[in-house]
Amino acid sequence: MQTLKKILIPTEFKRLFDNDWREAAVYGGRYGLKSHTVGRYLIIQARLKKVRIACFREFQNSIAESSHQLLADLIKQYGLTDFEVTNNSITNKVTGSDFFFKGLWNNEQGVKSIEGIDIAWIEEAQTITKGSLEILTPTIRKPGSKLIYTYNRLLPNDPVHERLIVEGRPNVLAIHVNYDVAEKYGWLPDVIKQEIEDDRLRRPTLYKQKWLGEPLISANDIMQIEALINCLNPEVNEQNDRIIIGLDTGHDLHYVLMNKQGTFHYGYCESPQENGTAGYDPYDTIEDLLKRYPRSILIADQGGDLIGIRKLQQKYKGRVVLCWSNKESKTQNLIQWKDEDGDQKVFIDRNRFIQQCVDEIKEKRMVFNGKLDDWQPFFKHALNIYRVKEITGDENDPQYGWKWIWKRKGADHLWMAYVYARAGLDKYAQDLATIVHHDSVLSSIPRAFNGEITTPDTSYLGEQYNG
Repeated sequence: MQTLKKILIPTEFKRLFDNDWREAAVYGGRYGLKSHTVGRYLIIQARLKKVRIACFREFQNSIAESSHQLLADLIKQYGLTDFEVTNNSITNKVTGSDFFFKGLWNNEQGVKSIEGIDIAWIEEAQTITKGSLEILTPTIRKPGSKLIYTYNRLLPNDPVHERLIVEGRPNVLAIHVNYDVAEKYGWLPDVIKQEIEDDRLRRPTLYKQKWLGEPLISANDIMQIEALINCLNPEVNEQNDRIIIGLDTGHDLHYVLMNKQGTFHYGYCESPQENGTAGYDPYDTIEDLLKRYPRSILIADQGGDLIGIRKLQQKYKGRVVLCWSNKESKTQNLIQWKDEDGDQKVFIDRNRFIQQCVDEIKEKRMVFNGKLDDWQPFFKHALNIYRVKEITGDENDPQYGWKWIWKRKGADHLWMAYVYARAGLDKYAQDLATIVHHDSVLSSIPRAFNGEITTPDTSYLGEQYNG
């Protein structure tokens, strides 16, 4: 017999427990209790009867990127011993209910093969594409089945908001909540209150998007999937020119390899804590790259790891360059190179240089060697960047005005590794103009893949990707 537990649900979410809706749009700003409340709702449903619950996100390369941890934390918080939580799934031992977790991005067949879903929860639904929506909704076809979307709007035309709120669908439940709900019930921590007030006074545009859930940016202020796809080139990169390695340091290591012909490889090294193997050092992989390409140059973020990268720099004098990317140049130069104590350093004007990298991709002046499937993890990181206008100084300051600031809404490590590599390419690869779209000089290079090469199918992406 199940133990009775008191799980509190804000009144604003009471309608979730009714049965007269098919799709629910639960949207608004941060700390609106959206995800935690939907998580509680799903746990309650799983205890009442046998249900199959699918937890989706547009992007999910591992279980760590899913809603698994949130649900596991709630189960632990309430001491619900009738649930069995494994690394990849959650089941209720009494009712037989089960949860599973899946990404939607470029996973049409995997989604279509799903059967018997009672409730689908789509978290971070502002990132879901129109194509993914059109694949998902008919897949959840069991009589009485429901779809719940939780999201904080990003663009005025986010496909999920267009579908449910602007266009409307039969039997849609709309729940719009902001941080005032948490404040009403005394669930808003003082530290969050202070952050909200600081944003309201000093960053009003960010405050409206972050805390009130209003759209923040236009399509011009994000990296778009179509631009990245247009730079794909299924020709092999011969790797005859000098290789530039970009490295984003930190808890984990993320790296990108490029040369004049294009960007041809990227990777990720676990931290020693994640790996757990005695003697494991993630920098061994980076050193292997330096050995494999004896003429290569490594450009690395200097701030993410103060020890490991500097050891490598001393071992490979002249081939490892540390990059400072938060410096704003007082000149027109986006990149400045300096020699100090025998070591070369590079300083990039972060926001202006990222803008240049984005513009180059949008103008099809860069190449990614490979197919769409090869580049999904990298593209995901690139799609997590966006820009906003920020006020500089005050009204009495001669420098008063605004500037574009590039921010991130998720992991951007591979993208930053690309930015560091691109800075190195500017200095160490001659004749940069040979980096062009694949309909030009690269046509003579042998193909990298067997079989017929076709233009990637982008129909499932919809008219606008809101990454």
